[in-house]
Amino acid sequence: MSSLLRSQASRTVGRSELAHRHADLSTVSPEAGVLDENALSGLDPAEGLALLADLTRAHDRDLRAKARLLATRLALRPAGVAAPRGLGRPQLGLLTDPYAGADLDLDVTLNRLTGIHRPQLDDLVFRGWKRSSSAYLLVVDSSGSVAGERLATAVLTAGALCHRVGAAELAVLAFWSRAVVLQPMAPAASVASLVEKLADLRGGGTTDLALALRAAFDQARIARAARREVLLLTDGVRTEGADPVPIAGTARSLGVRLHVLALTPPSGEEAVGEQTCRALAAAGGGRYAVLSTPHDAPAAVSSVLA
Repeated sequence: MSSLLRSQASRTVGRSELAHRHADLSTVSPEAGVLDENALSGLDPAEGLALLADLTRAHDRDLRAKARLLATRLALRPAGVAAPRGLGRPQLGLLTDPYAGADLDLDVTLNRLTGIHRPQLDDLVFRGWKRSSSAYLLVVDSSGSVAGERLATAVLTAGALCHRVGAAELAVLAFWSRAVVLQPMAPAASVASLVEKLADLRGGGTTDLALALRAAFDQARIARAARREVLLLTDGVRTEGADPVPIAGTARSLGVRLHVLALTPPSGEEAVGEQTCRALAAAGGGRYAVLSTPHDAPAAVSSVLA
């Protein structure tokens, strides 16, 4: 898979193609290597994010680097997301297991032993570091063309998730007719690293949701936390593979909750896409939220993880 991702990353976008996609390119980047942030902020918000996302794949190395840096800055401060609440961070608390690498808490133990002449092991109270019980996995639908607004949505969703979960375990997986792990399950994922990996991703043509869920649940099993939150970013339109809903129904037995962040499906597929997305969230014991624009990503992440 690493060779596949390297091959995809080498496929950059030339200036003429960028100009064909975005009429405002010359305003935002009047010449090679230049990115005017003020001009970019003056565009329609959706178009500005779509242009910035495409610039992260520009053949122009300096322009590409500046666009990725700006995309990382935007992802690091998503609007509408609660500050990290220590999810995944170790917190000092009382433990009952004396073999968990903890220290004996004499104060609490002595208070318990008042009037007891022969203390039992259960009377001893230990204090040590406990971790939160949740891990997170973002699954990105990379079928068709993952560019423009779709890429911006993926970047802002990843940023919002990193911001919310803090140092908790987090993995990111992308899929089309194949499934690839962009970020293995690990604590405290770097937003900058995720922006680089998503910007390098090109994806493919068909959509196998069943394959995506199997791969996601396999990755979730790696997590040390007992509870796993999977966020599936998709339009819900599958073009190959088995029915994904029965697979979603196995989530609870794995300690997984499957949430669906619904992208806008292709024209004519709206009813099918919405029905599938809702069915997947219901079968997976999770929540459903709609992402009509990239700006919806932070609020959607907050709503499903509330």
